Amino acid sequence: MILSLLSKPYPLSDSPSGKMRAALFTGFFVFVFLFAFRPFMLHRFDNIVALKLTLGYGAVTLIMVLINTFWVTTLLPKFFNESKWTIGREISFLLWIIFTIGLGNALYSMVIFNDFFNLRYLLYFQLYTLMVAVLPVIINVMIMQLVLTRRNLKEAENISDHMNFKKRLDSDPGAIITLRSDNQKEELKIPARDLLFITSADNYIEVHYLQNGIEQKKLLRGTLRNTKNDLRSYTAFYRCHRAWIVNLDRIISVTGNSQGYRLVLNGTETIVPVSRNLNEEISTRLSM
Repeated sequence: MILSLLSKPYPLSDSPSGKMRAALFTGFFVFVFLFAFRPFMLHRFDNIVALKLTLGYGAVTLIMVLINTFWVTTLLPKFFNESKWTIGREISFLLWIIFTIGLGNALYSMVIFNDFFNLRYLLYFQLYTLMVAVLPVIINVMIMQLVLTRRNLKEAENISDHMNFKKRLDSDPGAIITLRSDNQKEELKIPARDLLFITSADNYIEVHYLQNGIEQKKLLRGTLRNTKNDLRSYTAFYRCHRAWIVNLDRIISVTGNSQGYRLVLNGTETIVPVSRNLNEEISTRLSM
């Protein structure tokens, strides 16, 4: 049961402004907490000295959060993939950030107090930090996952109830689209109505379409940006995610999880994700 819970999807924040806000909030929270409660023998110092020390701890915290959320996530793009992001990964990453914050602040303490490097002190500092943080982190992630899932499911159900199933390709039901690789050496010609979705796969695009009612897929070297330009004259094809283009005419319902909306298509078992910043736009398009 625990493994099942930890494997549930969880949203991965990839917004630079969101990461910056989280780092500033965390640094400010650490500063306020330490200055107000004076743990780790900080009560020995008067207010002016304590203020300077705790500002330093807050600054170290800010830097460590920024390093992890910007630099570490960039170094490990395959690990920090929202399609694979789960409650377990979120908790593990947050605990790792807390560990690095504890390490940074322990080293900061040694420097400002002119202490020699002490492994036992480092371990004690880390243990205390993690013990304080583990329970709040787990509870917060669990609550957020539940709240986001319920909200997105409710909103997705409302979108499904008000969907307009008018076909956007009716004006040219026999239209044939041609998708070409970037090097122009390969091409795929298919009826527009049979295109299900296109997703990016490293330096390739993966085209999913129907042939005699059976789902097929074709890899072409290229980017979604170029593909979107090739399809710009067809209003049925919509880039609903940075890695996905979907045929709006194939959508039969909308569902959701903590990561956002998910599109259910006729002709495939693949569930297509929607970027959270496009929630309102996809709702509008499906109701038109």
